[in-house]
Amino acid sequence: MTSKHEKSIIVFLCAIGISCVVYGMGKENNTVFIVGLLLVIAGYLLIRRKMKESVQKGL
Repeated sequence: MTSKHEKSIIVFLCAIGISCVVYGMGKENNTVFIVGLLLVIAGYLLIRRKMKESVQKGL
């Protein structure tokens, strides 16, 4: 995957995840809230993986 493509996926996951969390909290919909949390966690793990790769290349 290209760097631009990976960044778009991460931004999309986090944006949809945050939207789901906010909606789930506002409408008291636990299922949507949990799905949103999972999407945000997935985005975080992708960001963490990219940061780990860049640190290892720098050393």
